[in-house]
Amino acid sequence: MTGRITVIGSVNQDVVCEVARLPGPGETVLAVGARTNPGGKGANQAVAAAKAGGRVQFVGRIGGDSVAATLLDSMAEAGVKTVGLREVPGERTGRAYVTVAAGENQIVVDPGANFAWESDADLAVLAEADLLGSADVVVAQLEIPLTVVTWAAGLARRFVLNAAPAAVLGDELLRRCDPLVVNEYELATVSGAPTETREQVGRAARSLCLRGAASVVVTLGAAGSILARRTAASIELTYQPAPRVNSVDSTGAGDAYVGALSTALADGVELADAVAYATAAASLSVQSLGTHTSYPTRERVVAALAALPPADSSFATTRWEAPCAPVD
Repeated sequence: MTGRITVIGSVNQDVVCEVARLPGPGETVLAVGARTNPGGKGANQAVAAAKAGGRVQFVGRIGGDSVAATLLDSMAEAGVKTVGLREVPGERTGRAYVTVAAGENQIVVDPGANFAWESDADLAVLAEADLLGSADVVVAQLEIPLTVVTWAAGLARRFVLNAAPAAVLGDELLRRCDPLVVNEYELATVSGAPTETREQVGRAARSLCLRGAASVVVTLGAAGSILARRTAASIELTYQPAPRVNSVDSTGAGDAYVGALSTALADGVELADAVAYATAAASLSVQSLGTHTSYPTRERVVAALAALPPADSSFATTRWEAPCAPVD
């Protein structure tokens, strides 16, 4: 693939604790293992996109501490160019505290330098604007300030927004998204609608298209994903099932999905086919521990497409009443 992708977003060190089960409110549990990984949704998506075949530039902010070099090395090893990643003197690199049990996770993020961006007035003259404006696809998340995301969206030819962590979005930003990528919990926040069943997910995704989003992709973890997109005559819904796999660590699986999706789109692949490509990539990533090391190469993703269940555009109401599966 030859498409050009610029990812603007976060760089974190992940501190991961493996537990027998996720703790409840007020509960303390003992870890059975612990490790650190390179992470941050931005860095993860950049690495996933590069490993899936894209030419990737990264724009972000990082601290001047000892962990920064390790994170930069991991991105460079995957082929991500980091000329747009600036060190912020006096700021610490972001950290994410991840608890993992039986393939599911809980995450708390300390943003650090990821939120140490220039003022709104200074954004307009940043050299990084060229990296954003020249890319086939610009990818952003919400682990950086929303003003920075909005600035990037205004420069993009095609803008992919992964609205995570969840936040309420204005219609102007929604109109720039093609697609907006969310899980069902994020979808509930953005749309203000219930998302407890797949039928409700489909309706909420349609509502965001009616507000202006060109397309919406809702990831449903092991259950696959739903694509809603506007056409000249209507809003079309498509369900893409995921293959059955043995999930050992879902940390960063959503980022594997977004990275692979963006690589396919940058290469001119039609959106429904890009969703299939992303689904195959995410299904491979959950079968290994870690983030960057678990992301598959283009060759592995292409091979995995053969085992992918076919997409389904027939949305009979009776088929969409089952609860959604847990989200990666």
